[in-house]
Amino acid sequence: MNGSVGTNHLGVNLAFTKFLFVSPAADDDAARTRLRSAGGLVARGFFNDFEAEGRDAAPHETIQFFVNDEGREQPGLTGARYAIQVSSKYRPRLQDTEAELRRRLTGSAVITAIDGAVRVPQYTSAEMYAYAYKHASPRQSGRLHRNVIIFPMSKKAEWWAMSPLDRHSYFYPHTNGTGPVKGHARAAEAGISCICRRIFYNPDGTGRPNEFDFVNYFECADEQLPTFDAICRALRDERQNPEWRYVVEGPEWRGKRVLKW
Repeated sequence: MNGSVGTNHLGVNLAFTKFLFVSPAADDDAARTRLRSAGGLVARGFFNDFEAEGRDAAPHETIQFFVNDEGREQPGLTGARYAIQVSSKYRPRLQDTEAELRRRLTGSAVITAIDGAVRVPQYTSAEMYAYAYKHASPRQSGRLHRNVIIFPMSKKAEWWAMSPLDRHSYFYPHTNGTGPVKGHARAAEAGISCICRRIFYNPDGTGRPNEFDFVNYFECADEQLPTFDAICRALRDERQNPEWRYVVEGPEWRGKRVLKW
């Protein structure tokens, strides 16, 4: 796989998503009023995904609002106080939404955008798909799954230089020279039944300078955050999950799902 990934059947973009991270220049009543007004205007025509309970198949166009009460009011993803996710089958619709938000917050906020796309699963088989999704946590409303974690990442050039079959093997339990290895799937097993997860691919391909290859997206309840953290530790343990030696982690953003800003 390389930058032309979108040309093969596994790389076809089925739908698009865009994350917009907003760092206001000020935190006062006027700034919050302007932010709420901008959020309400760009939300027109989108289904609010705060009410996603029991629904795996999303409506045609959706929007979600997030708030990080511990935001450091710094430009960029990590310090953003607010965020939006908008999704559509038509990428220009999302580009228009970003442009509108930027226009309405010109001079009052810094906006960082990351694009993603939904594709068919790439590292799977019938058995792996059943293992990962048969007992997977369904979507819940923002009242139950209040927490959101957005975690972009890339893979090193050595990863993309491997054959697809070699890359595939890292997701399965196997044995190497030191003994049994869990692989990605077993290392993340504890979250299958309680943490809703999605992966969004770079819609323009992998290995692009100054862009991420994937955006990992998670929703969970407060009591499941320790499980999420334990899974992250397991995945980062290269003895359990050798795949991680090829991972370049981006900044992690955590916040709460809210009905509106």
